[in-house]
Amino acid sequence: MHAIRLSAARLLLVGFGIVLFGSAAGAVPKTYVFSGKLTSNRGALINIPLIGNTSCDGAGLAKLTLMSGHGGASQTHLANNYGCVAHVPGKEISTTGAGVGGAFVFPTKAFSRPPSGNVLVVPAATPIKQIFTSFGVTGPRKTPITPLGGSMVGSYAPAAFRHFEKGAWMTQTGRQGSMFTWCWGNPACAKVTQGTRPLIVKYTGGGSAFGGTMAYVVSSGPNPSNIAVAAAPGGPIGFGILASMGSGSQPTGRGYAVSKSDMGTKGPVWGMYQASAMGQITMVSFYLGMTFPKVYNYNRGFPWTTKTVLARNTGTFAGNPRVTTLTAMGGDDVTAMGKRNISLVAGGVARSVIGPLISNTPEVAQMYLPEPGGALSLCAGTFALLAIAASRRGR
Repeated sequence: MHAIRLSAARLLLVGFGIVLFGSAAGAVPKTYVFSGKLTSNRGALINIPLIGNTSCDGAGLAKLTLMSGHGGASQTHLANNYGCVAHVPGKEISTTGAGVGGAFVFPTKAFSRPPSGNVLVVPAATPIKQIFTSFGVTGPRKTPITPLGGSMVGSYAPAAFRHFEKGAWMTQTGRQGSMFTWCWGNPACAKVTQGTRPLIVKYTGGGSAFGGTMAYVVSSGPNPSNIAVAAAPGGPIGFGILASMGSGSQPTGRGYAVSKSDMGTKGPVWGMYQASAMGQITMVSFYLGMTFPKVYNYNRGFPWTTKTVLARNTGTFAGNPRVTTLTAMGGDDVTAMGKRNISLVAGGVARSVIGPLISNTPEVAQMYLPEPGGALSLCAGTFALLAIAASRRGR
């Protein structure tokens, strides 16, 4: 009788441990403190955010890498050599359970980089000389603050904002599949030459169809961001004022073929300038007035995915051939210790009018979301071991 009672107790304790362990590995909802990083790469001319406040480097999926090529051979490198935008400490995130594909709602204002003035020399984009950026980044907002627009909106309802799940593409406006090809002016294209502008975005295989929509806000700091344009060394030189963009979310990641347009103000023109040996403008003189034309930016953005994203531009810039291809792949996996890691990518394209220049620019944004180690699983496993030990002592 005593042996029977011990067996029953042993089974109860071991069963309790197995239930806990099985719950951790299954679809039991769990909440944990959020961490991660975000960045965006727009090729050789403009990266937004230009300067981050944490490294894009790391191990496994935490190392955000991008393959890029400019008219020829391509190479793999960090997603943004200027850094990624860091997470805001203390934010919480809830999922439907541990494991690949577990759905979650993205927390609001989870990323932040305060505005800070930085000067970047752009030697490979003549006549662009340098960019001064004081852009700050925050996001996502609780709800979209900019009306959805674009070639696919029509009468379709927009996707659930900040919801990430398997098969999210089925609720994203106008999409016919998890993989697609899109050209400016011709969404049903197969190659870049079939669009009205030399820009193309492709979502292909190489990952699961996990994803969702989430936007971030880019806003200007106390000093206006600008781009310096000079056709000849020494001058004249004009400064195109970049729009603050604080009035609305960036289109990349917000939905399928979402559009957003920005317009800056007129900028100053100077008759002469001097630059350092490294190319940074150190002095301007002979003010000619606020006559540099307004800068216009026309953007199209696409959702976040764990699949492979390619964005490309062809054509010319300032009369010179310009072909840039950006490619990145996401991922969703769980380590042997029960830690889930998610790397998401989103594509986009932009057409910028900077005075006499027209720039067609591809964009790939990337985001890393690590889940803490399986604390619940570890606790459950400990209970199971204690139960086994207790039963052996009783025997």
